[in-house]
Amino acid sequence: METKINRRSLRKWSKKIITWEDDLCRYYSIVFTWDLFEWSQQIQPELSGKKIVVGGPAVQLMPELVPDWIEFGGDIPALHRHNPDATRTSTGCIRRCAFCAVPEMEGDLKELSEWEVKPMIIDNNLLACSRKHFDRVIDKLKLLTWCDFNQGLDIRLLSNHHARAFTNLRNPIIRLSFDVMNLECYLRWAIDKLLRVCIPKKQIRVYVLIGFRDTPEDALYRLNVIKELGLKPFAMRYQPLNAKIKNEYVAPGWTNKELIKFMSYWTNFRHVAGIPFNEFIPHKKNKIGENLLEENK
Repeated sequence: METKINRRSLRKWSKKIITWEDDLCRYYSIVFTWDLFEWSQQIQPELSGKKIVVGGPAVQLMPELVPDWIEFGGDIPALHRHNPDATRTSTGCIRRCAFCAVPEMEGDLKELSEWEVKPMIIDNNLLACSRKHFDRVIDKLKLLTWCDFNQGLDIRLLSNHHARAFTNLRNPIIRLSFDVMNLECYLRWAIDKLLRVCIPKKQIRVYVLIGFRDTPEDALYRLNVIKELGLKPFAMRYQPLNAKIKNEYVAPGWTNKELIKFMSYWTNFRHVAGIPFNEFIPHKKNKIGENLLEENK
């Protein structure tokens, strides 16, 4: 039952532009820069005379795409509109990863004194927060029937204290990130800590960034490490912070065909796990593969 709740909540994430209005304004919240680019080419003044206000991560990254007659939304809250189960207890991050927009948008790590208690935690780096803050988060999550640490926990910071705290929660989904090769030892240590306190493998997921300063061989190695550990890997294709077209960027050393194959296989892993990766060919019977091929014609 709890697994079904988790899946329904994940489906609540809006992957498109969110819009709503009041008596005076029509608001737009835009997450992805390619959506902002397309929207900016099409948006027209409201016939009703309402003011248009736009905000969101894409606007922070590429404000130059917003026509000068449109107002910036600033701090208009929209997270609950993108997913009503999502919350955050901190902003910013201690890292400065070149592939990540957080340093540019939010700056240094800041713990929030108050937050809505919701099951999906989307902090950029929860484990970088103080032990006092982390323990407060865990205490509040104990009240819920499930929770999901959705953004990918920092494997370099996962301690025995963190691992033991997760066991006090009901049905937690622990998501880790394995973005570069030199973090393999940290990944293995983090997973070992979770397994030692009896977190089930089915509740541990691992994100793997591909197509960013790596090679297909590097990416395949990292994905196979996770597979061999008995966990579910999830490939994430790198998108530049100023991308105007989704999946247009192809990193040096890669081909678009290789990126499509990686994404089609590893994001659909539970259905194709019986096929060796080197024998897998995306085709129309594979729904994810078909969609990716359509996007990249």
